[in-house]
Amino acid sequence: MSRISKSVECWRGEAERERERERERERTCVLLAPQQIYNMAEETPEVVGLREKEADVGMDTSDEPKTERRSRLLRQTGLVMIVTLCYFSLGAALPWPSPALSSLAENNATLFGVQISLNSAEKDMTGSLMYLGTLVGAWVSGWLVAKVGRRLSLQISVVPFLGGWLIVALTPSTPVLLIGRFIIGIACGACTIAGYAYVIELSDMSIRGMMATLPTMGVVLGGLYTVSLGYALPWHYLSLVCAVPPLLFFFASFLLPVSPSFLVVQGRRQQAIIILRSLRGNYADVEGEVAELERRNAGTTDGKNSGWRALLERDVMRRIAVVTMLFFLMQMCGNFVFMIYTARILEATGAPMDPDAITAIAGALRVAGTLAAIFLLDIVGRRYLLVITHASNATCLIILGVYVYLAERAAPDDPIFQQFIGDIGIHPVPYIVSSEYFPTSIRPQASSVCISAGTVITFATLQLYSPMQATLTQAGLYFFYGAVSFVGVIFSFFAVIETKGKNVG
Repeated sequence: MSRISKSVECWRGEAERERERERERERTCVLLAPQQIYNMAEETPEVVGLREKEADVGMDTSDEPKTERRSRLLRQTGLVMIVTLCYFSLGAALPWPSPALSSLAENNATLFGVQISLNSAEKDMTGSLMYLGTLVGAWVSGWLVAKVGRRLSLQISVVPFLGGWLIVALTPSTPVLLIGRFIIGIACGACTIAGYAYVIELSDMSIRGMMATLPTMGVVLGGLYTVSLGYALPWHYLSLVCAVPPLLFFFASFLLPVSPSFLVVQGRRQQAIIILRSLRGNYADVEGEVAELERRNAGTTDGKNSGWRALLERDVMRRIAVVTMLFFLMQMCGNFVFMIYTARILEATGAPMDPDAITAIAGALRVAGTLAAIFLLDIVGRRYLLVITHASNATCLIILGVYVYLAERAAPDDPIFQQFIGDIGIHPVPYIVSSEYFPTSIRPQASSVCISAGTVITFATLQLYSPMQATLTQAGLYFFYGAVSFVGVIFSFFAVIETKGKNVG
């Protein structure tokens, strides 16, 4: 009997140790990305097993017929394109100051016949105040997305979109116009947080980079929509046509399913399985994907590892710092400055061509750059695409700075080539990793912090454009932006964790 008792005690001890190891794996995976887990100092058998398990979860579709896979992925693409319509609305708001300020310079009468005029600081504020509103929208959305879900949050964002554009179009004075731009910014912030989280959670792992780039395509197409129409329409009518895309998105959004990852975190497992089955098909291990989501977000129900409290964990804070730095590099290398103030930059260089026409051409180049990103993100990966595009951007800007310094006049198409380079990797990747770096249970809150920090940087960059230009000169400004991109090459290579093809929970 004593030998039997010893065997039972030994079995119980081993079972308890195995349960403790499983609990430790769950605690680790809730907060760490797969790449970070694999880079731990000791490659333990548990970690090796986790890697093999993660590679198989939800992805066994080798027997899936090509026609069924094609149909399924097209359906996913269609759903993401609906979300992209919301980003089209965001993109339409970003470059509005460029054609609108040109229009105001020609005719500053409002629809009510009142004359308004903007000084240099107020012109800067037409761009920067929108980003201040984005900061508010991002913080509100970080809470809202976690409470009511991604789809409903996107639908709610339509209200400030429509309200803001109507205020701008019907403005009787400059302060009211600026208030309207601030309200539009609130909508943009809400849309950004909810949309990227939704797309990341909806898409197959193998095409997640491509799907996550489509919102950026929506942004650049929305910008092209605004600058093209701004070439022909007065600023107040341009504001009214910018209100059309969010209205279209609202009606189309009812075709979107609820995010399955959000349903898992909410404990609605069966609903999540049904939606995932329609997205992943009959050949995928949907039960395994749901189980993986539950494991990665294991602390959600008891509140230990979810929400704002989990952001104070050291590893989460480190990744927030990395993403925030990517936003800093994106803005300080001139990406948004060139996009929003294209006409003003061309005027500063003395370019003889029509600023509105060049702004439209710049928008077309941004579309081309985003198309390149769609095909490259899942091939090259996030990290190396950042390295390549920052290196190319630095080279272009430094050459441009030398040319401006020597000739005291830039060729009219020089600044806009930077838009093509920027939209391949510099622009889309920070937004994508701001969602991919974090599990579902803390994704809205962590993304909110990252994008809010990026918004503050954007506000400062746009607001400081005129003072920096006056202090550094046009050539010096290009040198500064190029130097920042050079730093971006080094930082991206050593600090960015690759998420291509990894399960992000």
